[in-house]
Amino acid sequence: MVIFVENEVIDNIAIGENIIETDSEIIHYLLNVLRIKKGEKIILNSINNTVNNYKQVIAEFEKIIDKNKIKTKVITIGKFNIDFPLIDVFIVPLKSRYFEDSIEHISQLPINSIFLIKSKFISTSFQEIHKKIERLKKIIYWNTIYVKKHFLTNIKFLDQKLEDILKILSKKYTKIIIFDNRTNQEINTDILNIRIENIALMIGPEGGWAKEEINLFTQYGQILKFKNINIGLKAEIAPIVGISQLLGFIDK
Repeated sequence: MVIFVENEVIDNIAIGENIIETDSEIIHYLLNVLRIKKGEKIILNSINNTVNNYKQVIAEFEKIIDKNKIKTKVITIGKFNIDFPLIDVFIVPLKSRYFEDSIEHISQLPINSIFLIKSKFISTSFQEIHKKIERLKKIIYWNTIYVKKHFLTNIKFLDQKLEDILKILSKKYTKIIIFDNRTNQEINTDILNIRIENIALMIGPEGGWAKEEINLFTQYGQILKFKNINIGLKAEIAPIVGISQLLGFIDK
């Protein structure tokens, strides 16, 4: 079982017995769903963990103290650094019922952040999406726990013009990759043959980016197509394919 706690909690943990404060839903899950028993392993991760820099504690469950506290016996405490780039994904929100499913699947992958952006072809009501933010965060939280990932993927909404977003991204990221099928250049090893610290991966709506959006992208990033895929992809599938192909070309 994976539990996420505040960074200060991890810093104050010592080998041996510790009382850990956590969400009451987690306690309920441990007790009523997993039916956890004394001696079973619990992994504690900091909510500030990233894919390449994280703190982790492995403990044995002792008992539940109250509705939001458990007693554990800490076995190991570790700080880890991995030579792996931070990947942020920029997608246009779906208007269909598959939107939450798409976020759920993306969050299970080693993606640092998901940014929801506007497109000319899809006029998104960000006011409506803002109402869903807590639900989306909870979806990400529980899926991270289920797959035992050591960090939480962030989700944010950018209510800005694409040109303004790209100007900011060009200063922040080592590489900006845009997927669009109207180019002949497939993603390949040469694209990622330099040391990359962070990547912005941009995937458009189902009908593709507008021509003026493509013109903008040529100024700031590299437009690529999916490798070995010459058919259209549904918008909820395209981010998964794009992320998977990108991960396949990163030399860990």
